[in-house]
Amino acid sequence: MELFFCSQIETDNFFLDEEESHHLFKVMRHAVGDELMVTDGKGKLIRAKITQEHKKNCVLQIIELVKQEPQPTPTIHVAIAPTKNSDRFEWFLEKATEIGVTEITPIICQRSERNKIKHERLRKILIGSMKQSLQLWLPNLNAMVPFKNFFTHSLPRSIGDSQLAPINRGLTTHAFICHCQSENLSSLQSLYNRGENALIMIGPEGDFTPEEIQLAEASGFSAVTLGQNRLRTETAGMVAVHTVQLLNS
Repeated sequence: MELFFCSQIETDNFFLDEEESHHLFKVMRHAVGDELMVTDGKGKLIRAKITQEHKKNCVLQIIELVKQEPQPTPTIHVAIAPTKNSDRFEWFLEKATEIGVTEITPIICQRSERNKIKHERLRKILIGSMKQSLQLWLPNLNAMVPFKNFFTHSLPRSIGDSQLAPINRGLTTHAFICHCQSENLSSLQSLYNRGENALIMIGPEGDFTPEEIQLAEASGFSAVTLGQNRLRTETAGMVAVHTVQLLNS
């Protein structure tokens, strides 16, 4: 199945943006009258028909709402330091979306090698991965924040209550910080309980500093390990998302 994306599907007739329109006509070679499947990234799967061809904003007409999926539960929120090599961070976003990450917050740590991201480019990567894996929910990509600010603006105010994205408030949220500063840490899989929302922090290549770990633990985060091997940042993020998904399968 080919899947297209439109964030605004509010009337019977709607538009695809320039990038999706170009892909529709120039890459996939569709024409007026063809039917296709479209998602809004918020759970809707819609069957639509092309009514007007335009390279910048073609017009589609809704035929039927095929289904409306509820938001995935439990949720997986990863707060991660972007890598110096942007390709590696983009790879993480792509693969984490395929596996089922719900929310990503890029964080700036004391040892971070990157303090800027191209938000729109990264969002396009999430959209492409969502379509490729035939999912109907687009992960939230939050603005980059300094490590300390994350606790002020994003730490759940209470059980199951996230300030950045008010999702699945009825479930318990368990917060974790993954690091390599101790040899006696419990593993993520041993502390995570099936059915909990997960909030997981992944540090830069040089790991979190002792001060950052202390702040996270004082804020209610459980320090955990992802295994005996030292992992790259993007690999650690992938392992964390996969571990939670696997425990909930």
